[in-house]
Amino acid sequence: MKMDNACFPCLARGAYDIACLATSDRELQLKILQKVLSGLACLDPDRPPPLAAVMIRKTAGELTGVWDPYKSLKEKYNALALDLYPWLSSLKRGTEEDRFDTGVRLAIAGNIIDFGSASAVGRDKLMATITHALESRVHGSVDGFRKAVENADRILWLGDNAGEIVFDKLLLEEMDCSKITYAIRGGAIQNDATMDDAVVAGLTEVVRVIDSGAVIPGTLPEYCSKDFVAAFNRADLIISKGQGNFETLDRDSRTFFLFKAKCAVVASQAGCNLGDVVILEPGPLA
Repeated sequence: MKMDNACFPCLARGAYDIACLATSDRELQLKILQKVLSGLACLDPDRPPPLAAVMIRKTAGELTGVWDPYKSLKEKYNALALDLYPWLSSLKRGTEEDRFDTGVRLAIAGNIIDFGSASAVGRDKLMATITHALESRVHGSVDGFRKAVENADRILWLGDNAGEIVFDKLLLEEMDCSKITYAIRGGAIQNDATMDDAVVAGLTEVVRVIDSGAVIPGTLPEYCSKDFVAAFNRADLIISKGQGNFETLDRDSRTFFLFKAKCAVVASQAGCNLGDVVILEPGPLA
């Protein structure tokens, strides 16, 4: 996905959030913002927006020495999701199809835990998103996704954010994890999940987890490790969670995109409404 004009103020807002998390020194915050704004002016608009986050992270890290400003927020939302987990698990009832349907909806609801697209989430917003995901119409076919998962032999799941990965576990438990590899980020960027988060979430206990080798809030194979690229190329089904992965990957014959449409630009690209619970099936954009 290319940069849209509307991406620039969103990225600037994200830079301000990171500056405030990295330092309380207002003069240093201003230096970060000035350097980021200068960098945004030079960005290639034909490249996907998540690449700008790399520049923003580098700027804040070099000026403050803080390379994981979202660390405490990630810990908070991992803990919150784990606290909710027994209740969320109890919502999966009925037939295998019913349990899978609920698992999909809960996994997508967890995508609201995204500080790249929002400066605040909070427990109330998370609970409201869970209710909405369980009660609203899904933009896409849960049944089609379930059948594709059942028929696949090698699945690569591209994870997204800390906290959200606990919600993913609710769906993974309804799948044959012996044929799934779950990939997280290669390092700390925004509130995206790293291997440390996967361990805390208990994800490593239910599925094979690898990292992409890239510190990008999305998936661009040309930036990733050889091991990840090998897993990517081997997969006959790819489950792409979150907006960042949607923004960086092309639609193809293997990839299902699962996310909460939190951005008007992404919603327009996906052909859905803002706020929708989305499953995009493999195929070209309309």
